[in-house]
Amino acid sequence: MRTTEQIEVRRCRPLLGTFVEIVAFGTEAGDLEHAVGSAFLAIAQVHRLMSFHDPESDVSRMNRDAWHKAVRIHPWTWRVLKSAQEFARTSDGIFDVTMAGRLVKSNYLPRCGRGSGRGSWRDIVLKGNKNVRFRRPLLIDFGGIAKGFAVDRAVEILKRKRVVEGIVNAGGDLRVFGSASQFVRLRHPNEPNRAAGVMRLRERAIATSGIYFAAKKHRRRCVSPILDARTDRAAHDFISVTVGAANCMTADALTKIVFALRGEAAPLLAQYSADALLLERDGAPSWVFHSPCDTRDRS
Repeated sequence: MRTTEQIEVRRCRPLLGTFVEIVAFGTEAGDLEHAVGSAFLAIAQVHRLMSFHDPESDVSRMNRDAWHKAVRIHPWTWRVLKSAQEFARTSDGIFDVTMAGRLVKSNYLPRCGRGSGRGSWRDIVLKGNKNVRFRRPLLIDFGGIAKGFAVDRAVEILKRKRVVEGIVNAGGDLRVFGSASQFVRLRHPNEPNRAAGVMRLRERAIATSGIYFAAKKHRRRCVSPILDARTDRAAHDFISVTVGAANCMTADALTKIVFALRGEAAPLLAQYSADALLLERDGAPSWVFHSPCDTRDRS
């Protein structure tokens, strides 16, 4: 429990296509302000490096050039790409950052001047010295993983600045550390303006995926940006999946996998010491998998 001497600094900024809120607790206001400012700088750097929209980002440079020459990328982008490849392998290709071309065709991402090819995560070659090469023209997007990575980097900075407890919330990708705890309201999948339940989070990260705000009609079909790369099909069920894990990047990626696999994702969740709660269309909750809390950071 926090002592009466501790103070709170709470700041919010527009980043990552959403509003990011950072809360830090401590005893020196100046130190907390500096730590929070540094955490926002880390998030802004992730935004610059991994934006699909910024033509100078690492993602855009890979999409433009990596199919005909090696592209050297920032160590953070390298870490996210390596993690994305791991999630692709462990999910048997359900999670695949090369589905950006499909999102472009469905108007979830802007057109970038050329086709995407018909490759997959297996066509991404990670070479030495942080160089990346594509075996064929590809479009990649880190929308399913980068926001969680940014949250983890912010937490890393706060801890490095000796903030002993705090909360980082990037539009629902949320991580809590120290003795701080946070009540999280889960949206009703079919009525997203009301809550279907509440959970309490401590020393844990969570991420939620649902199509309640993203689904739309395309060529007379309901489509969404949540894709099963094995079948090239967009999710259309009005459910939501919330995953708890030791770090936010893992939780972020696993939500998309659980969305496709539901209960079949239990072994993979166990591998990452993660939990998953699924809310059905009527708001009824069901645990896909519930593991003992394991706060080891795998980021």
